[in-house]
Amino acid sequence: MSDLEIEILDLVKRQTQLFMRNYDLMEAPTTNFVVEKTDAERSVISKKLNQLYKRKKLIKINTRPVIYLRFDKNTYSTNTYDSIKDFKNEYQDDLWKEIIGWNGSLKEVIEQLKASLLYPPAGLPAIIFGESGTGKTFLIKKLFQYAKSYGVLNTDAQLIVINCAQYANNPELLSSVLFGYVKGSFTGADSDKVGALASANDGILFLDEVHRLSPEGQEKLFTYLDTGKYSPVGNDAKKIESRTRLYFATTEKEENFLNTFLRRIPIKIKLPTLDQRGAYEKRALTTTLLIEQAKRINCDIEISKQCIGLINHCHFKANVGELKNLLQNIVAKKYAQAINKQRVEIKIGDLPSSILKQQRTTNFAMTQEKNKLIFHPDDTEKDHICIDDKEFFSKMSYSWQRLDQLQLGNVKKRKPYYEIVQQETHEILYSLYSTERSIIADYTDAITSIFDVAQIDFLNLKNLSLYDLAIYIYYLMRNEASIDFTKDMNLSLVNKLFSPEIQIIDKLAPLIEMHFEVSLRKCDRIWLAILISNNDLTVLPQIPAILVAHGYATASSMSDTCNHFLQNAIYTPVDLKPDVSRAEMISYLKDLIKRINPREGLVVLMDMGALESIIEPIQNECDCELLVINNVSMSIMLEIGNQLMLKKDLQTIQDNLPKNTIESKLCVPKLSVPATIITTCMTGMGSAQRIKNILSQSFHGLVNMQVEAYDYKELVNYQDSDLLKKKNVVAIVGIDNPDVEGIPYFGLEEIMTGEKIKDLEAVLKPYSSQDNLEAWEKQLIKNFSLDRILDSLTIISPNKVMNVIGKYIQEVQQDLNKKISNRVQISLYVHIANMIERIIRGNEIKEYNGDNKLIVRDNCFSVLKKYNSVLENSFAIKINDPETAYIRDLIVHD
Repeated sequence: MSDLEIEILDLVKRQTQLFMRNYDLMEAPTTNFVVEKTDAERSVISKKLNQLYKRKKLIKINTRPVIYLRFDKNTYSTNTYDSIKDFKNEYQDDLWKEIIGWNGSLKEVIEQLKASLLYPPAGLPAIIFGESGTGKTFLIKKLFQYAKSYGVLNTDAQLIVINCAQYANNPELLSSVLFGYVKGSFTGADSDKVGALASANDGILFLDEVHRLSPEGQEKLFTYLDTGKYSPVGNDAKKIESRTRLYFATTEKEENFLNTFLRRIPIKIKLPTLDQRGAYEKRALTTTLLIEQAKRINCDIEISKQCIGLINHCHFKANVGELKNLLQNIVAKKYAQAINKQRVEIKIGDLPSSILKQQRTTNFAMTQEKNKLIFHPDDTEKDHICIDDKEFFSKMSYSWQRLDQLQLGNVKKRKPYYEIVQQETHEILYSLYSTERSIIADYTDAITSIFDVAQIDFLNLKNLSLYDLAIYIYYLMRNEASIDFTKDMNLSLVNKLFSPEIQIIDKLAPLIEMHFEVSLRKCDRIWLAILISNNDLTVLPQIPAILVAHGYATASSMSDTCNHFLQNAIYTPVDLKPDVSRAEMISYLKDLIKRINPREGLVVLMDMGALESIIEPIQNECDCELLVINNVSMSIMLEIGNQLMLKKDLQTIQDNLPKNTIESKLCVPKLSVPATIITTCMTGMGSAQRIKNILSQSFHGLVNMQVEAYDYKELVNYQDSDLLKKKNVVAIVGIDNPDVEGIPYFGLEEIMTGEKIKDLEAVLKPYSSQDNLEAWEKQLIKNFSLDRILDSLTIISPNKVMNVIGKYIQEVQQDLNKKISNRVQISLYVHIANMIERIIRGNEIKEYNGDNKLIVRDNCFSVLKKYNSVLENSFAIKINDPETAYIRDLIVHD
């Protein structure tokens, strides 16, 4: 850049500040103005101004004459305006856009501040509630700047800031500072003195830490808030009028103020904490603060992304203020150690121990990159944002318009919606750098764990690509501030079309939000639901089929292709790694068969393997016909799929297989009269069925016993029917005794309290081993607890959580050398399951009986603390001392 260009930019910048005071054309930086201030020819100046404008170093307002403006930032999204009015409207909004979170976490805050300022005739008082370091004073200063640029306040208006905490021990002094005083009103008042209300007349008075204002001080403001007039200290008869706009800020809660005071403040603003502002804004703030430090020391700052990750995952009690101080201290220390003062290098070892201790422990593999970030003194925040937010916003907006057009056109096929969503998701991928793609690949492990915690089998979601989900979640992490695209849309058709998937995403949403630190809006949930949808595939056929194949996506690829051609979700894929063991494969198949729960039959197709070694262990998992087929091909899969759709029986399907190339075996369950336990309840079949479910689940794999639910009245009148003649009934379990002759009765409550558990085990002994009976008792306790909490859990899977709690209770019992009673074990299952869900939602108990000093830290408490990791590692949570104390109470009072 030439010396003349530098001189022109400096002249225009200084004159811009004068022009912006009141937009007086006589002070506008025009071509004539620059010519008068330099010795250059007019043609040269005119050419230079246009060149600087084209290089986006200047803003042009196309008035007569043309006005050129320059601000501190080097580039502008738009640098051409047709009129001063257009520029003023855009520039005023640009003031807010400089704030990180202006259309995200602070959007509502800014709207409230603008409303309080612009409300006629002289605005409305407002109070800002927010923790220390959340930016209360910063926002008021920005509001004052906005008020001047908007013309609400004159150019000579003042912003007076008073911190009430400085006068907490001297309320009389604070009153004199606020209202002024007259001569002789107190010792030392040698002359009249105006107060802050007078100095801020036609401007803004900001009272920070207003909770330190005494009740008397709050009441003194009542008169001014009600009438716009006040009296100086020492002369209550004198009434002074002021048009000051009042703003208050506090770190306290509303209940710490007089109701009469808060009632006079119509606008109440709540500032989010740094953690509540989300991962995107937290990263942007860290970036901005590092750029500020680079400018201050006038040299480069090099820091690893791993360091940035650790800082961004930390909790800062003093919020942005503490984050700023942390970065400033680190940079200052490293700058003092730097030899050439050209580059400051920050490594993990330079972070304070308090940061390193907060490093998260989680099962989810979200690895940070080891690449370096370098911040230069002349950088802007945008230099460190890889994704063009405006471009993505525009593309997403267009995609949602296309989805809305499908709705308005009453398109009821799911595939067109899916294609739009998948196309835009892949557009995001193509816009990323290769380093960012590696981060997304790591996120798939985290998503897999989330599905596991919620116990949702993603293998049954036919078109689900974990990588696609990771792409969109990464997009959210970088563009969290975007608006909800569905705000003005009628989504009844989409909600109906994708109802099953929306239910899945709603269950996963709290876990996704917690572990990726994003906020899922309505549009995000619907987008993710469409992304995991099955196109136009229908429900599973009457006889389901499982395809087992070795390879990272072999089974999924073959199943998706067949399901597509068949237009039905016939095949459930099981992708096996090449080195998977037989035991692992069988274990997974058993779990999958349990979830599918086939009733009419099951087909298992395999790419390779010995049929006998597979059939024997999985045969007992289904009480129906089982057809296992080996060495399958795509053509065989299509043929079997067609026959399943035609509802052919398994014998017919086997008979139609090629005899020379395909190996198969059909297993038919043995017919016998099994031992049976009957469940019943006087209140109706609903309760009887519920007891049956508890017992059936508890017997599974441990006791060879059948359970059936019967109507209580039929059992009472059993002698008048042949209801029990064909049954081998060994016991009746229920809530009311039907007094059936010759069949022992066990009350459910007596079983659960342990009173009759041994008597029931004596009946079951012929149908089980001793080890299995002991396991059955534990399983019964768990299932009884599970039944009680099924209706209360909404995020985590009851089955998943019960297994983990069972392990936790077992470890605690062994360490304490104490047998916890059945009754207390049930209470522990219910209490701990709900505790885990509370903690995931961020609603953990903070105090034990109102005072953490009451916590008894005995041996039992220590043992519980020791084994809390069993729960913490499984659900990525942290159990605090108050929660542990309540678990201790249940155990010690047994």
